[in-house]
Amino acid sequence: MRIAYISDVHANLEALEAVFADIEKQSVHNIYFMGDVVGYGANPNECAEMIKNNCDLSIAGNHDHAALGIT
Repeated sequence: MRIAYISDVHANLEALEAVFADIEKQSVHNIYFMGDVVGYGANPNECAEMIKNNCDLSIAGNHDHAALGIT
């Protein structure tokens, strides 16, 4: 069984799309997101939606906590 771990997207939609395209080619069974979907890039909403729709498990990172006002 193949597992993919993704982290530190920081709202970079182009990079995230490339990662998911590569994962699709690798016959991955489970995808786990390890945090920091938001951050420096221009597409936080699109990235969050893509993570939500494609990952089996997601946890929030420190940038995600900061965006939500959680310290």
